Amino acid sequence: MNENPGRFTRRTALRALAAGSLAAVPGLAGCSRTEEAAPSRVGPTINHYGLTPNDFALLNLKADSCQAWEDGFRTAATNADPRVYEWWHTELTGEDGIVVAFTLKTRPGDGLTAEADRRPAVNLLITTPWGNEFSVFRTYDWNEFSSATDRCDVRVGPFRLTGDLNGYQLRGTADNITLNLDLVSLAPPFRPGTGHVYLGGPDDYQAWFAAMPSGKAQGHIVFYDEKRDFTGTAYHDHTWGNVPLPQFVERWRTGMGVADRYSVVARDIHLRGKYDSTDLTVLLIDDIEAKKRLVAAYADDTLNATEMQSGTDDGSFPEVQWNYTGENSAIVTLTAGERLVPGRPYVNGSGAVLQASRGGDAERGGTRKPAWYERNEAEIRLSLGTMGPGYRVTGTGTLDNAQFALLNGQPAPKPSPS
Repeated sequence: MNENPGRFTRRTALRALAAGSLAAVPGLAGCSRTEEAAPSRVGPTINHYGLTPNDFALLNLKADSCQAWEDGFRTAATNADPRVYEWWHTELTGEDGIVVAFTLKTRPGDGLTAEADRRPAVNLLITTPWGNEFSVFRTYDWNEFSSATDRCDVRVGPFRLTGDLNGYQLRGTADNITLNLDLVSLAPPFRPGTGHVYLGGPDDYQAWFAAMPSGKAQGHIVFYDEKRDFTGTAYHDHTWGNVPLPQFVERWRTGMGVADRYSVVARDIHLRGKYDSTDLTVLLIDDIEAKKRLVAAYADDTLNATEMQSGTDDGSFPEVQWNYTGENSAIVTLTAGERLVPGRPYVNGSGAVLQASRGGDAERGGTRKPAWYERNEAEIRLSLGTMGPGYRVTGTGTLDNAQFALLNGQPAPKPSPS
C-alpha cells in the first residue's frame, strides 16, 4: 500500500461543540422502558447532539446506558405525517467479500424529500466482489408492515428483522433472494449523547442510534438460484426524523469496517448555515476481541475530521481522516477504492430522487458526471496511542460520500443571525 497520507486538496477541520464521554460504556443487555419523565419547561439543545440532563429527561433516555426500546418503532405516533421517516439499516460483509446492504423503512425515499405517497419499503442489495448485483427495491401496503415499540421487531412484506441489542435475526425471501442470518453483537450499542439533533427548534429533528456498531453474522443467503453459507461482520443502525436530509445536511462522510481486532464507526456530517454550520463528528473504536470500548468521541475539540484526496490527480478516490487526541488517542483514515458498493436504489442509479453535485470535479478538470452520493469499498488505517510510534493496523470497510443539493423549489437556507 501507498504509505503516504494523501495529497491535500481541501481541508475540513471539524469541531464538535459540546462535551464528549469515554468513561461510561453501555452494557449489551436490553432494558425495559422506564416510567415517562415529567415534562420539562426547559427546551432541548438545538443544532447539536443533546448532552444535558434536561435533554435526556425530555426523551426518557439514560445517559449511561442504551435500552432495547430505543431500537423500536420511534415514529409510531407521528407516522401519518408525510414529513416523518424512519429506517432500520443493516450492513453485512462476508469473509468472501460479498456485501449485503439491507434496509426496512417507513418511506420509499429515506427522508430525502417530504413524501405524500408514504409507504413502507425494503431495500436489499447484494454486491459480489466479482461485479454482480442482486437487489430487491420494493414498496408494500401498510397491512404488510408491523413494528414493535418496545424492541426491534420490524416486518415489511416478506422480510423481518428482530432483536434486542444482544443479537438480531434477519429473515425473508423475495425475487429469488433469501436472507436467513443471525447476528451477534461484539460491541455495546452506542448513541452520541441523546442521538437527537433538534434542528432550529424543538419541532424539527433527526436521530441516530447505532444498535450494533460491530457484530458477527452467520447463516445463509440465496441468490442466482444458489444457496451460499455466509459468515462475516455485521453492523446495524436506526435513523428517524421529520426534516428531509438535503434541507439540513450540506455534506456527509461516513465510514465503517474492521481493522485487525478493532471495529470502527466514523461519521462527519456538516449541517447547513441555517443550523449553525454544525459539524456532527463521531469516532467509535472497539476492541472486539477484548470486548472493550477504546474511543467514543463525538462532542469536544479533541476530535476533528479532515477530507483529503488519495494518490490520483482526478480526485476519484476521496480520503477522510479522523484525528482524536483524547484518552486512547487515535488516527483513523478511510480511503475509497475503485469498487463501488451501493446499498440503496439512488446510489446505483435505479431511482435517484434529487439532483446534486460533488464539489471540485469541474475545477479539477474531471470528466466524471456530477454525483450526489457515492459509496465505495475503503481501506482502513488505524493507529492508537497505545500501539507505540509508527505502528498501525489496516483493514477494509466502506466510505460514503454525499454532497447534497437543495430540493427543487426548496428555498436556500439562510444563516441564523449571530
